Amino acid sequence: MNRYRKPDGRRVLFLCATWLLLWVNPGLVGSPGPVDLASAPGEPGRGAVQKGDPSNAQGAAPNPSSILAKLEGDLAEGQTEMARGALQELLQQPALKADDLLAAGVNLAQHDLYDEAARAFSRCVKDYPDLFEGYYNLALTELALGKIPEAFNSIDRAPQDTHEKEIMRSYLRGKIEAAGGRPAEAERDLLVAFRAAPQEENYVIDMGLFYLKQQSYPKAIAVFQTGATTVPSSIFVLFGLSLAQFLGGQPSESIRTCDKVLKLDKDFPTARTLLAFVLCMQGRYQDAMQAAEAGLSSGQSFPYLYYVHALAEIKLQSKDYDVMLRDLTFASKNIPACSLCYLSQSKVHQSMGRRDEATADLEEAVRLDPSLAEAWYRLASLYQQAGRHDDALRARAQFEKLKAEKSNKDTEIIRNAFIDAMEGSH
Repeated sequence: MNRYRKPDGRRVLFLCATWLLLWVNPGLVGSPGPVDLASAPGEPGRGAVQKGDPSNAQGAAPNPSSILAKLEGDLAEGQTEMARGALQELLQQPALKADDLLAAGVNLAQHDLYDEAARAFSRCVKDYPDLFEGYYNLALTELALGKIPEAFNSIDRAPQDTHEKEIMRSYLRGKIEAAGGRPAEAERDLLVAFRAAPQEENYVIDMGLFYLKQQSYPKAIAVFQTGATTVPSSIFVLFGLSLAQFLGGQPSESIRTCDKVLKLDKDFPTARTLLAFVLCMQGRYQDAMQAAEAGLSSGQSFPYLYYVHALAEIKLQSKDYDVMLRDLTFASKNIPACSLCYLSQSKVHQSMGRRDEATADLEEAVRLDPSLAEAWYRLASLYQQAGRHDDALRARAQFEKLKAEKSNKDTEIIRNAFIDAMEGSH
């Protein structure tokens, strides 16, 4: 199935600016995120456009190709308002080919202009009510807009005259049900698509993602292992398998799978970051630092990789304070609400003898995440050293309260961050 992506074709290489919000509120993981505007599985070409569709013979609009070319050019140059004007001009034509409407919608959606894309797909549905792809792409766009009832309505109206279209409909219904908080129905429908066509990369990824979100890690591993056999060249499927293995308590297997991903694409930063993180969690700090350095030297400015690099250096009790602070400053500026960045920064400042700065770092960490138990513990100690006994007692009480619910914040972060990265990959 064709996936629509950013113009660079590698959306998964960069996490969306919002993914770190999931650290504070893991419940947001269920949001739909980027969507895939697609043709029938396995077909080449532009999204859902089918050049051989006989419906395209219904009348030719006055020079729609030049308007479409202008729309595409405006989008490529970042001229959003001009692109909207071109779309308006296109939709004013009395007769348009299905190809033109679908191509316009896909191009707009590639640039995150979902409302505008929905207008193009709605016109396609109106003019070509028997064309499955119009309804399918409209439903995907409505899903991206968070319009769950509308998305259900659109996909349910889509004609299903082939088994393949029935499978596509089941797959999309599963995505919509997952976004709408209906996990039982979502699992049922996503499984129908996955079992019918396990060679389809998107079906594998979305089924595996569903289980990752449900924290059903053995099931996620099984899905991605199947995908690793049916689409062995997919770095996204292999990355999903590595993430599932780590979260499912198989760190050694996760490391081996990450190595496979990096053999296919040595500059794949999410895999490089996951590898460095897993190595760090295994206590292999030197290996983790080297893996992070390899990723950073590739020229990909990936905030979480800078954090992992600093974390490994801290664990190794490095004296490269300037390097660690530079890494953490970059990470904290580019990762929203990065409480762990400030926690790590406090450790560096404390090692340097800068107690006041270390205290300020910890105060910022608990402001961003009041449930960060380690920060409260260290803050209590620094308050005590500074003679702030009442503050120390309050910080210690907060730590004791949280200690019983202690969870591995780093693992929570890696789970949520990379699930979101995978959603952005297809």
